[in-house]
Amino acid sequence: MSYHSEFNNNIGRCVAIRCHDGTTHYGYIDHCDRDNVYLRPMEGGNDGPGFGSYFFFGAALIAVGLASIAAYSWSPFFFW
Repeated sequence: MSYHSEFNNNIGRCVAIRCHDGTTHYGYIDHCDRDNVYLRPMEGGNDGPGFGSYFFFGAALIAVGLASIAAYSWSPFFFW
C-alpha cells in the first residue's frame, strides 16, 4: 500500500511523520494529493492533544512531500 492511499484512508487521524532530513511533523491529516500530505498542526506545538483554536478554526497547513517521508506513526494524542 502506498503512502498516498494510506493517508487518504485515514484523513482526520493524528499522525507523527518523520522525514529523511530528521524533522518530525505532528498533526491531523487534512488531505493528501499525489505529491504531498497536508497536516493541520496541533495547537501549542507538539505538546498536547490540540483540540483548541487550530483544530476548530483552521491554521496554515503543513505540506509534507510523500517522497521525503522516512516513517510515520498513528496515535490518538502525542505527549512529549
